[in-house]
Amino acid sequence: MNKMTAFTRSQGFSLVELVIVTLILSIVAVVAMPDLSSDETYKLDLASQEVADAMRFARSESLRTGAPRGFRQQSSQQRIRVFRADMGTSPPTRVYDVYHPVSKQLYDIELDKHAFADASDVNRVTLFKGACNQTGNIYFDANGTPWCADPENILLEQFDVTLSLGTHSRVVTLHGITGRVTVQ
Repeated sequence: MNKMTAFTRSQGFSLVELVIVTLILSIVAVVAMPDLSSDETYKLDLASQEVADAMRFARSESLRTGAPRGFRQQSSQQRIRVFRADMGTSPPTRVYDVYHPVSKQLYDIELDKHAFADASDVNRVTLFKGACNQTGNIYFDANGTPWCADPENILLEQFDVTLSLGTHSRVVTLHGITGRVTVQ
């Protein structure tokens, strides 16, 4: 028996084989492709996470250093900045010289200029145990308790930032006394 006759060579693929492989690859591509409608929720989730991270970082820095740190949330500019509170003045002076732990840049997040995060509308609602003159400026004492920046002896009850994009929204909440930050 000749070795060449024992093995028959295939000259290519049949039309049926090509159609089946193309169909399988099409199904895999559809399943693996990201849902483009979720792009809004992804950007909004990143924006709300940036706001929550800034709040958490300000609190953790005040606990770590034992010196007051805070954040300023500017709704009209879709911006949140972390500051060091100079308690030698009344009201305390905000000094914006706190650096982001990863980027090593000043901790200043502008959502409308962010590469990946986005929010078309940013609003805040604040509750204090008294009258606060600067509701967007919160600082944490050495124990991590959130306070109003002016006057500095007014305790925060709750600080909500609502971020919206299209039909979606997220609420970032800073809870008074505990300093806990949640995203809903």
